[in-house]
Amino acid sequence: MGIIPIIAAALTLATTVTPSDRYCDPTSEVCYSSSTVGVAAISYRVAIPVVDAAPFDLLLQIVAPKTAGWAGIAWGGHMINNTISIGWANGNGSVISSRWASAHTVPDSYDVPEYTLLGGSISNDTHWTVNALCKGCSIWSHDGGSKTNLDPGASEANFAWAASPTPPLDPADNSSVFGIHTEHGTFTLDFAAAKSDQFDAYVEALSDTTGH
Repeated sequence: MGIIPIIAAALTLATTVTPSDRYCDPTSEVCYSSSTVGVAAISYRVAIPVVDAAPFDLLLQIVAPKTAGWAGIAWGGHMINNTISIGWANGNGSVISSRWASAHTVPDSYDVPEYTLLGGSISNDTHWTVNALCKGCSIWSHDGGSKTNLDPGASEANFAWAASPTPPLDPADNSSVFGIHTEHGTFTLDFAAAKSDQFDAYVEALSDTTGH
């Protein structure tokens, strides 16, 4: 399949869906709805403001062992025609990459959502962490303009994930190409657990943290 193989089935549905738990980060004190999946035990965590409908901002945290070359979440629960957020380590820090796939190929860079990499986005000897604010991940358009929204009232919102031990070709570049996943599946998050009236304070606190 060459040096950069086509992602033939990344972020597709699996038969087993992993449920979520509530998790409060002991360092930042941000509370998320969290799901840990895969052989590599990668955690995907989301916090949102108290809202009734999209669009809304969200905080995304990905925590992965150093053995994970990249890890990603598809907000619509499948690979094609929805917003994809992918993270990986870069030196002592980490990277968030916005992607979109219209077919089962390497997802293209996607400039509609606006991401801000926040404090605590680090890489060390054991793991890497992405903390990012996304404006635009809760709603997207596809199939000639039809829109899909995340439901902030969902108790079991479905998402897809994929990961690989092989890092992108250029980890410093958030538009770098990367290879095929080695594992993938789906998980759910409880948006009731993800909601917080402290959301703006969470963002402010993470924005003030140094040491990315």
